[in-house]
Amino acid sequence: MYEMTNFSRELKNIEADLVKMGEAVAGQLEQVKDILLEEHTGPDVQRLLEKDNDIDAFDRHIHTSILHLISLQPPLPEELQALTTMMRMAREFERIGDQVVNIAELKTETGVEALKHHVSATFADGYMRMQQVSMDMLARTLEGMQSQTYSADERVEQMDENVDELFSDLQQQVIRDMKANPQQLEKVAPLFLAIRYVERIADHVVNINRRLDGYDELDRS
Repeated sequence: MYEMTNFSRELKNIEADLVKMGEAVAGQLEQVKDILLEEHTGPDVQRLLEKDNDIDAFDRHIHTSILHLISLQPPLPEELQALTTMMRMAREFERIGDQVVNIAELKTETGVEALKHHVSATFADGYMRMQQVSMDMLARTLEGMQSQTYSADERVEQMDENVDELFSDLQQQVIRDMKANPQQLEKVAPLFLAIRYVERIADHVVNINRRLDGYDELDRS
């Protein structure tokens, strides 16, 4: 049964759940970063897919907690803004989880054990850099949430520009790889989707980071 204490304490509990959700998403990203290029067994991929259920559960729990809190005690305008922001951030985390699932499903759909044997080293290196930058963006955003400074990190925006540049470069590199090895066309073509999913992950992180601006003005003491 939901036990109501005071608004500020309940708000902190929701904040803590949101951070836990972000940390779970970061764990997903760590596990999916090389899943296309390196050899992974079916159970490895399946476990990654199943972890998305945990992310979805976090999303439902946070939304339910917020709605329940609002129904029990009408929030002040700044409190309502904070709660709305947290709901949106949870949804952005959930969408990152969806993109991780998309990447993992590509592994299953291609039926290739390790794509690094079918693409150039240039693509493989660029793809891993793209993944790492996205992970670093999320890490910086989570640091702000964990320290409760709740302010946007301008470096996240700059890093997203790096991801966009890598995305554009890798699109062209996939085309070059396909031209160089047309017999590998069916195996390499899904990488267009893979880099798009990573680019979208970075976009969702940017959205979370931006929502932190102004949120630190709320008095949660």
